[in-house]
Amino acid sequence: MGLLSDPEYGSVKWVKVLKKVHGPLCFLCYIGALVWFVMLGNREFNNETYFSENALLPGLVTNEFNAEQAAKQFYNELNQELDDKYYDTDDMPVPWLVAKMSQLHLEVYTHNFTLNYPMGQGQVYKGTNVYGILRAPRTSSLEALVVTAPFRSISSHQKGTTAGIALMLAFAQFARPQKYWAKDLIFLITEHEQLGMQAWLEAYHGLHNDAETFYTSLGGFWKPGTPSWDFGKIGSVFNWGDHKKCLDPGKLKGRSGSIQAAINLEFHVPNIKYIEVKVEGLNGQLPNLDLVNLVHKLCVKSGIHHSYKNSYSWIRNRNKMDDWMNSVWTMLGMVSTQIAGVPNGNHGLFHRFGIEAVTLEGRDANDPAGTPPKVNALTSANFFRLAVPLESVLRSLNNLLERFHQSYFFYLLAATNRFISIGQYMPCLCLLCVAMLVRALSLWVTIQQDGDDENTHTDKPKRKNSDTKLPGEDKIEETTDSELKDSTEVPGLEKKEESLKKENQELRQRKKVVTEENIKETTPKKQNKTGQKEDTNLRIVNIGANYLLVHLIGYGVMNSPELLSYIGAKYYDQPSELSVYYGLIALSLLVTVSTPFIPRILSGFNRDEMTLTNILLLVELATACLAVGMHNFSLGLVIAVVYTPLALVVGVVGSGKKSAILLFPKRLLCLLLQPLCIISLCMISYSHVLFPEENIFEMISRGKDAAMQATMFSIVDSLIYGNWLFNVTTSIIFPTWILFWQIICNRVEDTV
Repeated sequence: MGLLSDPEYGSVKWVKVLKKVHGPLCFLCYIGALVWFVMLGNREFNNETYFSENALLPGLVTNEFNAEQAAKQFYNELNQELDDKYYDTDDMPVPWLVAKMSQLHLEVYTHNFTLNYPMGQGQVYKGTNVYGILRAPRTSSLEALVVTAPFRSISSHQKGTTAGIALMLAFAQFARPQKYWAKDLIFLITEHEQLGMQAWLEAYHGLHNDAETFYTSLGGFWKPGTPSWDFGKIGSVFNWGDHKKCLDPGKLKGRSGSIQAAINLEFHVPNIKYIEVKVEGLNGQLPNLDLVNLVHKLCVKSGIHHSYKNSYSWIRNRNKMDDWMNSVWTMLGMVSTQIAGVPNGNHGLFHRFGIEAVTLEGRDANDPAGTPPKVNALTSANFFRLAVPLESVLRSLNNLLERFHQSYFFYLLAATNRFISIGQYMPCLCLLCVAMLVRALSLWVTIQQDGDDENTHTDKPKRKNSDTKLPGEDKIEETTDSELKDSTEVPGLEKKEESLKKENQELRQRKKVVTEENIKETTPKKQNKTGQKEDTNLRIVNIGANYLLVHLIGYGVMNSPELLSYIGAKYYDQPSELSVYYGLIALSLLVTVSTPFIPRILSGFNRDEMTLTNILLLVELATACLAVGMHNFSLGLVIAVVYTPLALVVGVVGSGKKSAILLFPKRLLCLLLQPLCIISLCMISYSHVLFPEENIFEMISRGKDAAMQATMFSIVDSLIYGNWLFNVTTSIIFPTWILFWQIICNRVEDTV
């Protein structure tokens, strides 16, 4: 900071070099970040997985599972129950599940929960979870492991989970007489997928429904009693909702100890080709890498093929380039899953409670996720082979002496047996942020240099005015000198001498006053709208007011969906999806048209003030990317990759013709990078990839519908689960875009 505040800093060599090379340097940082990410797929730049927790002892487990016939029987009976009694309904067969768990001598409980749909204008959904607890014979229920499976009805568009439920019941029957369990086993079947899991976890940890709704990742952790704005007191027009927590988790009648880990089962048929291991959780959280390694290691030991994204354990590429590209696509698949922050299984909701969890999904050759290479040549795995890795994983977890705390919580997977640690992937995000910070530093140096130039201009008039003389000054001074000389020869002229001295002093005083007035007139000034002149100091208050107002707009948009849904339902009789999506489009258009006038309303910004706004914007964007990337690297990386080019090309617009030539493509790029526009364009492009035979109008219509659903899902997830995506987009990315739009839409006078 001493260098930046030094008045002689303009002569420092690094400043001169920075002014010349900051453009190419920022470009190299951006390209270097992308190259760094791609290079991480190479085996020379990533690591082989290993165990950090020795207490797991995965190699010492002896498999004893012998309940394959029981699993088949449970599977057939459950399908028969669904066909006979639940064919035309989506209800879960709670009596059948309670009866079967009771026959296995488990402590069986049911858990009821209620959802007041936040965008449904009074819609209420109810659900029931069923769980049984197998008490450990060696401890007093201080710790527990959870085996869970979601229930999916016959009419569900997703694959069924009846095979997973049957396998869970068969394993419970096998584990009941065993004496080596040091932790309780909880067998949980949830209704309504992740909603039931969220309700059960909140109820298990003592969270109630008297908390206010809070639009952050806290979700159900919002502290009750915190003050909030009660719009209902202002008038009935604002009373569109009670702003209470939408999910009522209810209460559990029975519970165990602290949950150490959880395994979620999603098997739809008894015979599968391979197991897909899912790890991504809420807001991009990941389980401890030791648990992921444990699952893959025991799948190999059990002879079951396993996969993660595009990485298949049964394929060994000898071609290094193919192996490299496969690793890059696996990393990109993980990044694309983490961006949305939506868990890809019930396991993803455990992470926020400090519980490590993964999902095991069974897939066959005709799976909707795609056909892996050489999958038809694989042998099918039956109930027995599926239960062997489940038993091995749970018995290894039973050996844990403490929670998972070693290994990595932040990583990327390049293959089922290759990973990239946080110290290896963070530099690519840091390079993108460095590019924005270098750009901000170069703009700051430019402001300081402009200030020095103005000082040099103001010094010249001072030297010129110091030499100016008033009219008649030479004549008076000559007369005074001659008369003073004569006064030494002529006696009796002392009084005249004194009067001449007084006149000379008055003349010099007048000269000093006139010189100060000339200096003030030559000082650079600017005129405001009233025509009065003001000094060219940075008006920090106006800059701060604009910055605060823009972020308040983002905060208002973040809290607008409930109001938009209320207006659409009451005045236009439209569903929430349509009301919210078109309401956000209307708000975006209004903000796009009106926000460029905010700096003009605040007395207009000069070049230095607009440049300072640009500097603050770059620093905020870089800081936000790093902060988000520390928790969800994929989201932070994508934000930085998308908006760094815009940050590097957008600058203060002058009044010259040269700036007008490049103005249109910059504004077009800025409009395309508006958050809602990005979502719509991505959905349209994705629909074209899935349905290439459709014409352009059908493609746009399908993409619009997909964008509408994606927007609605992100809002609902933020209200129920505490998903970050909508909040980060509206409170950080959208205000950032508004500031970019303000800078590029306001012209300032070029300095000479």
